Amino acid sequence: MCILCNSDSLRLLAAPLATLSNPEVAEAIRAAREAAMQLVLDTVDAWADFGAPDDSASAVEPESYIQYVIDRAERDGITTADEVRTWSHAVADGALLRDPRVQAFLSSTAEGLAVYVTQIGGKRVVLERFLEVPSSAVAFAGIGVSGEIGFDCEGDRFIVLTDDEAMQIAMDYIANELWHEDPAQLIRYTSLPDEGISILTAAQEGPQDRANEILAGIVDVALLAEDTTRQGGYGRFVVDGITDDYTEQRFGDQVVLRLKIPAESEDEG
Repeated sequence: MCILCNSDSLRLLAAPLATLSNPEVAEAIRAAREAAMQLVLDTVDAWADFGAPDDSASAVEPESYIQYVIDRAERDGITTADEVRTWSHAVADGALLRDPRVQAFLSSTAEGLAVYVTQIGGKRVVLERFLEVPSSAVAFAGIGVSGEIGFDCEGDRFIVLTDDEAMQIAMDYIANELWHEDPAQLIRYTSLPDEGISILTAAQEGPQDRANEILAGIVDVALLAEDTTRQGGYGRFVVDGITDDYTEQRFGDQVVLRLKIPAESEDEG
């Protein structure tokens, strides 16, 4: 669940600072940092349509907290009209920047955007060299559901990943699918004796999320992912739900995926 979809968290982010206890302030700061990452992803995705600014820090304004957090709290009925006016006054008199929640939000946003600018630029260079095309031929296409950075070039979608990034995507995917994997295969990646299959089977009988949680504590997911990707590569874990038409190639220390995106998917995007 997104942090701004949680009414308790949103209340901590929007409430007058003086009304919060020290533990609540600490929790609010944590929530502010998490909300900032949502803004980062929204902003970076918008770059696919409008381009990234020359200076990513210029995209971070103090009023961003009002527009992204307080306006959401007002729409959801979390904050009162008087509290909204107090926030507006804080913008006018500079008090906004003295709020630790706002400070955490703005610093995390600036840091997150700077990281993406660096990653996008670095991966773009890798792809240009891989395809042997000029920079003008490669367009940033956005961030995927697993955090992968995509580019468009000559009608195809490309994803450039380090081994660590690709392996993390594979591990996350596998960890989410443990609930229906064959226990006879899973037991090879546990310290259980052969008769321990019954433990794995019993765990799979519960709700999916709970089953995955239990099994992730028993199964060596990292080793399972390593063996699986050694046999079949990383691609299927990255492109699942997007397309079945892809190729995977290694380029130096990077993995490059070329995806043929169905026309209807491009239209929807």
